[in-house]
Amino acid sequence: MSILKRFSQIAALLLCSQIIVHADSGRGEGHTLRYRISSKGLSVGEMRTTISPVQQAGERVVNFESDLSIDANLLLFRVNSNSREKATVGDRGTLNYHKSGRDNGKSYTVDGALEGDSFRFKLSENGVPKSLSVPRASYDYTTMDCPETRMKREGETMEIRLLSLEDAKVVKRRFQWVRSEDMEVGGKRLRCRVIDFTDPDNHCRRWVNCDDGNVIILRQEGKGKKGSYTLRVVSLTGAQGEGS
Repeated sequence: MSILKRFSQIAALLLCSQIIVHADSGRGEGHTLRYRISSKGLSVGEMRTTISPVQQAGERVVNFESDLSIDANLLLFRVNSNSREKATVGDRGTLNYHKSGRDNGKSYTVDGALEGDSFRFKLSENGVPKSLSVPRASYDYTTMDCPETRMKREGETMEIRLLSLEDAKVVKRRFQWVRSEDMEVGGKRLRCRVIDFTDPDNHCRRWVNCDDGNVIILRQEGKGKKGSYTLRVVSLTGAQGEGS
């Protein structure tokens, strides 16, 4: 996988996975997070995400929105990527999804919604449209559902069929709960699960806090043959934190 593709997937890998856990618990609060992205020890971008529980047609759902900006001008490559991502998730899982952006001048959009027994997508790359449908029975979770929080104990592993909403395809992803440890954010220590996950496109480690009905990914590291990145939260407001 190219470093451009790896950078363009950061929002989906990180933020698409922290939105839904226990949406029916009634305990989760909205929060906003800012992240710094680095590669080879240099700062190359930032991301801001807002997660807001709301009532919609009598159902408690979570609205998600993120903005990603990367401008990396390193020795062996240059990446300029900007994107906006939105989704709504409820008790049945992901209800709708939208992403639009530009990677090194190439534009794209992804629009999808759960309709009946399928998740239906309308895609566009540089103005060329495409439609496809993924049967609900063909996947266990989407990238919005944070399935690693279903694990019960350290050392546990699981493998699932995951619908990658950004790529509109189903992959097999394997998770392992490596250990638990504390991370400090804004002077407050948060208990995290350290989770490794792999699929045909990704090899990552993330630090996930699951307190109070919210899921917050505080750090993520990814690597591949052509590059690596580190993404870490620099400020958190609402829910567990108040400011940086």
